[in-house]
Amino acid sequence: MARITLAILILGCCTCAVWSVNDRLREVYSWRQLDFTFPDQMTRQAAIASGEYVQANNLPLGLEVWRDKLFITVPRWKAGVASTLNYVSLGSGSNQNRSPRLVPYPNYAMNRLPSSGQRSTDRIINTYRLSIDVCDRLWVIDMGIANGTKVGQPQLYVFDLNTDRVIRQYVVAENLMRADGNTWFPGLVADADRKSCDRAYAYLPDIGGGLMVYDYRRNSMRRIDHHYFYFDPLATVFNIGGVRIEWPDGMFGVGLSERRRDGYRTLYFQAMSSTRMFSVDTRVLQSNATVRETFDEYHHLGHRPAGMQAGPMTTDQATGTVFYALVNQDAVGCFNPRRHDRLSADTSAVVAQDPETLEFPADLKVDFDSNLWVLSDRMPRHRFQVLNFDTDDVNYRVFRAPVADVIRDTVCESQPTGGDGSRPPSRPDQPSRPQRPNVATNSMGWNTPGDKRSDFD
Repeated sequence: MARITLAILILGCCTCAVWSVNDRLREVYSWRQLDFTFPDQMTRQAAIASGEYVQANNLPLGLEVWRDKLFITVPRWKAGVASTLNYVSLGSGSNQNRSPRLVPYPNYAMNRLPSSGQRSTDRIINTYRLSIDVCDRLWVIDMGIANGTKVGQPQLYVFDLNTDRVIRQYVVAENLMRADGNTWFPGLVADADRKSCDRAYAYLPDIGGGLMVYDYRRNSMRRIDHHYFYFDPLATVFNIGGVRIEWPDGMFGVGLSERRRDGYRTLYFQAMSSTRMFSVDTRVLQSNATVRETFDEYHHLGHRPAGMQAGPMTTDQATGTVFYALVNQDAVGCFNPRRHDRLSADTSAVVAQDPETLEFPADLKVDFDSNLWVLSDRMPRHRFQVLNFDTDDVNYRVFRAPVADVIRDTVCESQPTGGDGSRPPSRPDQPSRPQRPNVATNSMGWNTPGDKRSDFD
């Protein structure tokens, strides 16, 4: 009896250690399969008849939020993806459609694959994750590969969200990519200054072990290679939704701190196939200094336990919290460098975990109102184990919750402050929302004694 009682107590503690996602994140949208808004019914039927649209082959991967638009990307991993860059309108009230059709952005024509004789530079071929800056611009990196076939060179698009027009298009030169063909851009993060929108940069991780830095004012790009950008060979095995995958993916998740008085920020980054997190000052990235000259300006911040590899990353400017998708754990984790200078068991937390509704958290973003958005999509089953993917089940979900609620009573909670110690101003067009109470969660991870302590601003 004593052993049974002890087992129950232990099980109870473990259960409390990981809260259901529904305790913290509110489900906003869900889909069994994706559908799109076509120009008309005739176009829709023609796309189905030609194989241009195969509903089962469309899977959402990335998301971003701007005012009343929720952007959602659909990568062209399989034939039949109708549109790779899309949005849905953020409705409200009980009549809101919880499984809306995706609207191609900026239009359907620009998202169609080019036919013979048409230029690939006029189309958005294949994109994954997005970034929106404080100047109302949408940044998109297009890989130029559809269904495993190269259609064109990778290209960076910048859209003016107020006019839905392309205001910058930059083709990534071949000499910036790996010679072995292993360059792949899983996303990007834009770094813009509201006071001077031309002073903007984009940081594009390359899973092949590099980081691209795009200078908007100069319309130029350079590549940085550093040892910290590579994968950990002991962290390349994933088990997600019953699917075993070997992913030797390097540089992947990137996130930015608030802007300091000197005008610069801290870029946090991590490889997908790793449990470690690193940082570098954007002053270093924006300079023309070589890696040899700045090698020690890149800092190791610590690591999580084995099996807690993380992919996409996002940051909250108000609290300083860094969120990351724990893809191998069906979970979302957090770390707050304002409170702790080392990532460890005592300084990181799992804030949401659910093996059904969070199976493969594919992307996460914090909007300008400090709401955390999470998209889950069961991607490993959809791509690698189709027979175990049920199109009649709810497979894709989008969640939202105020950051203050998500991190309340965790090691990530902190007082909202700006880089100079004051609370950052809200966007004029998006006033801050009130904070609401939330349940607590535990910290997970382990200490890493002996690692060199990193410098922080």
